[in-house]
Amino acid sequence: MDQSIFAADGKEIFLKERIADEKNEEEELLDKLLLEQLLKTLDERDKKLILLRYFENKTQTQVAEILGISQVQVSRLEKKILRCLKERA
Repeated sequence: MDQSIFAADGKEIFLKERIADEKNEEEELLDKLLLEQLLKTLDERDKKLILLRYFENKTQTQVAEILGISQVQVSRLEKKILRCLKERA
């Protein structure tokens, strides 16, 4: 594991670092697949809320304006949706 190998750019790295990187990439892929499946379980409004908040980095106020609801409603819905997604995961 402590064996030195060289990357394409000629920099020295260790075998354990390369294996850790590959493991992280696999875990990241699995996380993305799980998230994609979980988002498919949401109704359109809830999915749009989550996409706006976490993928487009909109504020709750901005999301409220887009969805035509209050910021307080966005906050409550967001908490409910995240709790539901966590339980499903």
